[in-house]
Amino acid sequence: MIIKTSKKSLKNSKEEDNLVWIRNANLKLTTTGSNTTIDVRYTAIVNSLERHMCSNGMVLADFIEIWGIDPPGSYTGNIILILPSERLPVTAGEGQQTIERNRSITVTRASLQEDPGIGDNDEIRCKITIKPYYMPDIANGWTNQEVLLG
Repeated sequence: MIIKTSKKSLKNSKEEDNLVWIRNANLKLTTTGSNTTIDVRYTAIVNSLERHMCSNGMVLADFIEIWGIDPPGSYTGNIILILPSERLPVTAGEGQQTIERNRSITVTRASLQEDPGIGDNDEIRCKITIKPYYMPDIANGWTNQEVLLG
């Protein structure tokens, strides 16, 4: 699936702002003939609170956007492809869990053409986002019952 958007800015979040951390993010592009394989590798670090929440129904899933970058070296550009989301295999337990991820997809080289001129280099980056789903209720409770006379 190819999605074109207007120019946006990629921002890196700070680890202290997150419960899950992304480390060692790496992109490798391999072109063979008219196809290019996109390999995205990263390490997800899940803290003990999230591990507990995942054992009670929450799901963590990754979203990887493939960006055409302009100007080169920046964090602005267009989303040209989104990989299908995948669930992270978080297990119950104490302490942090380290999850090594390797996501790969093969697309046509032409689908990564983000610069309009033929022969122009195409600068590609990936944005990795980990999102929680089905967060368990943290707390709930009932009040006393009141009766309204009718």
